[in-house]
Amino acid sequence: MALRFTVSPLWETIAALRVLADPGCYPVHQRWIAEAEPRLAALGPDPTLLTALVARPVIPEFLIPTPGVRTIGIEDELRWLPRVAGPARVNAALPDQPRFRPLLDDPGAVLTTICERIGLVHEAIIAPVWPRLEGVLQGDVERRGRRMVEAGGQAVLAELHRDVAHEDGHVIVRRERTAVGNRDLVLVPSAFTWPDVYLRRSPVRLALCYPAHGFGSLWERSAAAAGGALARLLGSTRARLLHELERPSTVSELAGRLGVTVGAVSQHLRVLRETGLAVSRREGREVVSLRTDLGQTLALGEVR
Repeated sequence: MALRFTVSPLWETIAALRVLADPGCYPVHQRWIAEAEPRLAALGPDPTLLTALVARPVIPEFLIPTPGVRTIGIEDELRWLPRVAGPARVNAALPDQPRFRPLLDDPGAVLTTICERIGLVHEAIIAPVWPRLEGVLQGDVERRGRRMVEAGGQAVLAELHRDVAHEDGHVIVRRERTAVGNRDLVLVPSAFTWPDVYLRRSPVRLALCYPAHGFGSLWERSAAAAGGALARLLGSTRARLLHELERPSTVSELAGRLGVTVGAVSQHLRVLRETGLAVSRREGREVVSLRTDLGQTLALGEVR
């Protein structure tokens, strides 16, 4: 079994729609819900089958294919979705009901319209908060990745969620056993999955979606300023840098915004990474950094 991680903006968009479909069940997201509901309403009624699909007890597997890489953009996921959601996968996931007949008869055409709707929904309710959201998700990956190096994949799975276990080549979710076989098992942190965990099955890979560490602080606001206690703790430049890392940024971008040299930013970033406050990753030829859930907690002034 190959165990790895991915961060999926497509999954977050679909999971967020499920939260908005029953907002009273998610008190931890009330602040985000208050902002997201009018943005979603401004798009108008859903002319596609997306709302009906998302409202099903189990999200159809073809709607949330698992990325093969750690980091992917929503545009790439939406280009990929109609290609992998073939007729067999669509038919296996849906009942033969009149409302789903167009999708069952012509999945390619209908999925294209659904993807267009997902793109609009993503821009309305996820894109405005994605920098902060991605910081928490990537921070979770970094945290568990270090744990995997230290203690192995079994330890990571054992600590993932109370309803998850791994035994004799099977992943067990809420006592239901699924043989992993030759498939990858991909761990997908999510802000909107709590309090549940979901196993997405496909012939190529399994995806285990679980609540990301630190998601509860996502929507907290604070009047804490970089020049206060945080600056006394970290130093003024690192405190300012931590605030700037709310969204993914390159070293040169950070140097320009802070008015310091690229070398100085690199040194400060190294310290923030070593203390678990920031993470960095390569995107093409650039290396971007953003703060982790711990970094966000400090930046928002939530440490008591």
